[in-house]
Amino acid sequence: MSQDTEQVLRRSLDAVDRQRRRLMWLLGIAGLTVAWELYRLAQVEPTGDVPKMIVAAAIASFFWTLGLAVLIVFQVTIATKRILRAIELASRQAE
Repeated sequence: MSQDTEQVLRRSLDAVDRQRRRLMWLLGIAGLTVAWELYRLAQVEPTGDVPKMIVAAAIASFFWTLGLAVLIVFQVTIATKRILRAIELASRQAE
């Protein structure tokens, strides 16, 4: 494998790793926000403040959806990393 190809693959794998770390942070923040908003929703319910309840439910739903989207992107990142590693291994075997 040429040096250029190996460097490109290494940079691509490093970029996938950096993106994966960012996604883990985003997933953690989304999870904590969902938990906090569900707690707030439980606190608002007994008071009967409907507008506050709607806002808390909307925020919880938004961050829940964000968390699911991050999980999908996370799986795509894992697949990308596997493909890049397979290309790297195939190139090494061809030498």
